[in-house]
Amino acid sequence: MISARVDSHKWELGYVLDRSRWGKGYMTEVVKSLIEWAFKQPEIYRVWAVCDVDNLASARVMEKAGMSREGILRRWSVHPNVSGEPRDSFCYSISK
Repeated sequence: MISARVDSHKWELGYVLDRSRWGKGYMTEVVKSLIEWAFKQPEIYRVWAVCDVDNLASARVMEKAGMSREGILRRWSVHPNVSGEPRDSFCYSISK
């Protein structure tokens, strides 16, 4: 599953992938393709996404797709399967 939430001139990406498909390059390919398509739209200038600081595989997907880490968003999102409290997230983006 992948989603793109449009907010004016920017897209926020979110994605999940079945564990049995991890490590095969599928999500990197999809994220790269979506970024390419987004930047063909004249009104889109920024694509960004976040991932939990412990989700290094997701961080690597974004890096392979050409995104850069902008920083850490403290106490940004809750992942009930990990913790009921908000956790830190890496913020990645790419712009044209």
